[in-house]
Amino acid sequence: MTTTDPIEFRRSLTILHGALCLGCAVFMGALAFLWSEGTIPMGQGELAFLPNVGLAAAVVLPTLAILLFRQRIRALPVGAPFSELATGIRAACILHWALIEGALFVNLVVFMLTAMLPAAGLAVVLLLLLILRAPSEKRIQRWLTGTA
Repeated sequence: MTTTDPIEFRRSLTILHGALCLGCAVFMGALAFLWSEGTIPMGQGELAFLPNVGLAAAVVLPTLAILLFRQRIRALPVGAPFSELATGIRAACILHWALIEGALFVNLVVFMLTAMLPAAGLAVVLLLLLILRAPSEKRIQRWLTGTA
């Protein structure tokens, strides 16, 4: 997908970001409902190491997401045509958001398997982080100039 219209580009990034956030929120809500109703058995078995995996994912993946995003944005060629910059920004955003989403889902799975509320809390914090990483007009302008 190539675009030459900055408004359409921002709109497409906003829709993509919103869909990701909504999907995460809906899954989190469904899981919370199932847990509160006792519909699915959670917390079965000895999986004491899993909260550490969730915590590690919550620290490492978002950090990696931010570092890789900045690296990709700063590597964009200065003065390149808008469509080339837009393609690079879109790819960087998808990678960035996917890594945060991955950490979120790891913690939701840890919660499903252990029924430990701190894992669910980490997932909520990661959802808030994902929401805060939304593409605003000001951010997109910084990205286009390679100053992320």
